[in-house]
Amino acid sequence: MFGQSVMVPGDVRTGRQVAPPWGGLPTATQLLCSFQGTKFADHELLRSAHALAALHARRITMQDSRLVAEMDQRRRELIEDIDEWFHERGPRLLDGLIHTETLGAVIDRLAWRWVDANQMVETDGARDQYARKRWHRLAELIDGYTELAGDIVGGRRRFPGRM
Repeated sequence: MFGQSVMVPGDVRTGRQVAPPWGGLPTATQLLCSFQGTKFADHELLRSAHALAALHARRITMQDSRLVAEMDQRRRELIEDIDEWFHERGPRLLDGLIHTETLGAVIDRLAWRWVDANQMVETDGARDQYARKRWHRLAELIDGYTELAGDIVGGRRRFPGRM
């Protein structure tokens, strides 16, 4: 469904591998690549991010409320997997302001916005004002994630549930 997104970060086109710069936390570019289905297999967290985007993409088309509930349960499991991954491998912070969401919740929201923006482009075209608004919102979330990741590594913020 989303084989080629409208927004492709520069390092995706060069094929250059990007190592996680923040103690294993993926960059925003790596998350976008995983949502798109590229460069995610070698990182456990990125595999979960890819699966979240795939679930969101399928969820849009679902009519059966039972299937939607099953997908939402699977999303919760993936969010917990991401949070567990971070708690096992992320920096151990005692100080720092607590963020309002876990890492898994942040990545789930990014995945949903990515799917939503792509879906709008596919149905209404890239020049549609609503599609542009959705891409703008996604860009804001990406900037927020980048800032948050820097704050986590810098010890200025921490995710809930970890002491």
